[in-house]
Amino acid sequence: MENEITITEEDGTSRLDTFLARKIDNRSRGDIIRAIKAGDILVNEAVVKPHYKIHTDDTITITHIDAVQEQELTPNKDIRLDIIEENDHFLVINKPSGLQVHPSTRRETDTLTNSLLAYYPAIKNVGDDRLRPGIMHRLDKDTSGLMVIAKDQQTYETLKEAFKMRKIQKTYTALVWGSFDKEEGIIEAPIARAKSYTKQKVALGKFGGDAKDALTHYKVVEKLSLQMTKNASDEIISIVEVQPKTGRMHQIRVHFAHIQHPLVGDTKYCTKNQYDSNLQFFESLPDSEPHTFLLHATKLAFILHEKKYNYEIPLPEFFNTYTDSLKSV
Repeated sequence: MENEITITEEDGTSRLDTFLARKIDNRSRGDIIRAIKAGDILVNEAVVKPHYKIHTDDTITITHIDAVQEQELTPNKDIRLDIIEENDHFLVINKPSGLQVHPSTRRETDTLTNSLLAYYPAIKNVGDDRLRPGIMHRLDKDTSGLMVIAKDQQTYETLKEAFKMRKIQKTYTALVWGSFDKEEGIIEAPIARAKSYTKQKVALGKFGGDAKDALTHYKVVEKLSLQMTKNASDEIISIVEVQPKTGRMHQIRVHFAHIQHPLVGDTKYCTKNQYDSNLQFFESLPDSEPHTFLLHATKLAFILHEKKYNYEIPLPEFFNTYTDSLKSV
């Protein structure tokens, strides 16, 4: 297919991908974005970004757009939403540890997205990806805490730009191994995809593709000690407040592992000795408690339509179960 579209005054100055999604009936916005990035859609014979703002007399040339067949989302009312606040534009929810955000080949129906679709069917067409409707940012399956979900496309675009410009403040609480020399600091190290693991990220060393800048601020809140049965010595565990200034995949986990203070319970990003410490830590826990890393999105702050929104929620109960069993230092 090859097609040319000339922009008129009536078309306005919207984003290129948004304009084409309205103009072309048989292709999704995700299909259009992929075509723009691949250079199959040009503006004035030049490659542009999906967010390019169209102008009167621009000529859009469409070579072809491949339709990607994606799995259909299945609504699931069995997954209840813990809603912190809801209005006409967005939801703020408290995601529990263990709940995956969007479907995958291994988990197709038991995710946050399936629940959102069941309770808010109109959200299906919000966003850039059919499998992530309304999702503004992702938390790992085992990370709990605050998330904001857009309920309409305009809100999605506004919040997406705010995330891009780093105007949304996210604060996490984490339990990490070891004692810090400085009670407060910044971890600045690029993150890239590891060669040996398709989903794993590394801060430095051998990696495939381009590394992306990553910045994490932390502050030590409290120090605790854990009696390690196998070596008869105490292991220091620090409770830290963390503010990632960028949003890279697994950023907090990777950065703290990079400075030799991996998250307690994180068996993926740690050394062999720390892996063994995690196993001993798990042995001291009841089977009913999550045996995973301890990371919770505690605070979320942003501005939308000139109004400030601030949210803060307490730590989940299993965090308290863990810390109550430790000694204060």
